[in-house]
Amino acid sequence: MMVPVRSTLISFFPLAFVSFAIAFGAVLWFVPRVRAFALKIRAVQHGGGAHGQGQRQHRGAVPNIGGIAILGGFLLAVLVGSLVAPDAIDEYRVELLAIALGGALMTLVGFIDDMWEVPPALRLATQVVASGILVVNGVRIGFVTDYFGDATFLFIPETFSILLTVLWVVGFTNAFNFIDGLDGLSSGIAAISSMSLLAVAIQFPDRGAAVLLLAGLAGASLGFLRYNFGPATIIMGDSGAYLLGYVLAAVSVLGALKVTAAVSVVAPILVLALPVLNITQVTLRRLRRGASPALAANDHIHDILRERSGSKRLTVVILWMATMVLGVIGMLLSSTPPVLTLATLVSTVVLIAAVSLLRLAEVRRLGELTP
Repeated sequence: MMVPVRSTLISFFPLAFVSFAIAFGAVLWFVPRVRAFALKIRAVQHGGGAHGQGQRQHRGAVPNIGGIAILGGFLLAVLVGSLVAPDAIDEYRVELLAIALGGALMTLVGFIDDMWEVPPALRLATQVVASGILVVNGVRIGFVTDYFGDATFLFIPETFSILLTVLWVVGFTNAFNFIDGLDGLSSGIAAISSMSLLAVAIQFPDRGAAVLLLAGLAGASLGFLRYNFGPATIIMGDSGAYLLGYVLAAVSVLGALKVTAAVSVVAPILVLALPVLNITQVTLRRLRRGASPALAANDHIHDILRERSGSKRLTVVILWMATMVLGVIGMLLSSTPPVLTLATLVSTVVLIAAVSLLRLAEVRRLGELTP
């Protein structure tokens, strides 16, 4: 039986606060140093140039290995959070280490791809290996919700469970990478998704590991957004997109390991729906015109909205709002108390607005200083 939400909030607040604060502060500290390192080794992405059949949308030569800073802040938050509340994560300690290891592997292959372009087959193989790390350590989809029958859940055979888990993790990792097309878009979506899933996880006394991971991911994403909102001084590249997509997919599976109501399984599906919808429509569009789904082109949801709105920033804000709406629906369907849902929504809006406005103020100040 689920304990009162107030009780779990009180018990998990120190863990969530420390994890969030450490990740946020660490990424703020790491990014300028990673940016300087990127410029030194010429790890930059030139805006306006051709990218597959499309064109990159940012301007100038922007460092593209920001995922290293995100990983640093995230892992530091997980480490410190584990020391602050060891009892809260004790039940899932192995799974927690598996997610951290897999995330580091995804960041590594993304970094190599950002620098030298890894062949698609090798990237896919690495993603399968990272998913396998989860599976062998018990992070897997073991059931599906029975919406049409009498049972609460339908437990699935082990082989199908493994295949479904790998498909979900690899698929969503690539889906999140596909949504990373405009300054601030993917880091904002990651922050909103993490905060929404955090509100769901914090209701259950056995979700300490999920609370730790999601709070750290939210803090790291917001810290990076401070430098990534357009015009970005650094972009996360594949190293960051693979990391964020992988951890979100893994935590959504981890959160479904122990549930008390079938509707709680719906939350990750809704909260993470936008990247999935985007990669689905992109794949169908490219197959319909006889092009490879892996060949880049300006046919994503954010590209379509950008062309119609005429503004990159407006497009980013619209997609942030869509993610927030999905997050609220997911929280409500997961029986999240209205007060907690409202608090999550307000705090998410305030935090994203604050870091975005700080970046815009910096851009304006630098513009005034430039002759």
